[in-house]
Amino acid sequence: MTIALSNFSFVTMTYNLWAEFHLEQRQDALTALFTTRPPDLLAVQELRPSTRKLIDDVLPGHERVDGAAGWETQSNLWWRRDLFTAIEYGAEDVGILSPDARLFWVRLRPTDGPELIFSTAHLTWPGHPDERTDHRNRRVTQARAIAEALERLAGDGACVFTVDINDIGPPQWELANAGFLDSFTALGRHSPVTHPVVPTVATGPIGTRLSPLASPPKAIDWIFARGPLAARTSEVVDFFHDGRAPSDHYPVVATYTFTRPPIDTAS
Repeated sequence: MTIALSNFSFVTMTYNLWAEFHLEQRQDALTALFTTRPPDLLAVQELRPSTRKLIDDVLPGHERVDGAAGWETQSNLWWRRDLFTAIEYGAEDVGILSPDARLFWVRLRPTDGPELIFSTAHLTWPGHPDERTDHRNRRVTQARAIAEALERLAGDGACVFTVDINDIGPPQWELANAGFLDSFTALGRHSPVTHPVVPTVATGPIGTRLSPLASPPKAIDWIFARGPLAARTSEVVDFFHDGRAPSDHYPVVATYTFTRPPIDTAS
């Protein structure tokens, strides 16, 4: 059986915007990134009203969810209006331990292809006080709840889930067990490092407030898909503008094509 591709492809980007840390020094780099590499679908984490406006201004051909609360201060989703039309959207409580943090999703109708659920989340940081107290991994149950919510929303249909997963194993296994495949594994390769970006505009010692060790290089930003979608390319974008990185995370970009029913080449 051979997978048959449709004629509709789209570029998806997921990006942790690093809240407003050092924003004045890196906002030109953010603008340059989205000007140089405008995706068809964009999901972000650590959003703030200032960066939401920046993206609105630099991507005038895109629409986004016009929501309050977490849609302003956690995540949002943008789509090219000439390629997609929004049908409905929502935010599901999946147990993420941050104010207004949710699984954010939108149901899109493309100009040519089936409906698509496009979604994002930012799972709980391992250094959260609750997790440091009882040493229980919150991201496993969060990933399980996300998979259950997306199963309800998308069923066997096309579904793209983007995430800052804040982990290097267990929550990915939960998503894989639910049938989600990341864009790098789908192409038979490993993801490059997505955090931290070196160098950044941040000053001071390298490390976190919880450890004298440098934050280890790791892949924690992912694009997962399920349903009638084929990954065509996948990239961690190494982008600097005037020597400055737009964030402390690298953007992850993947190109997908809708698929048609398999062709039986044996007959």
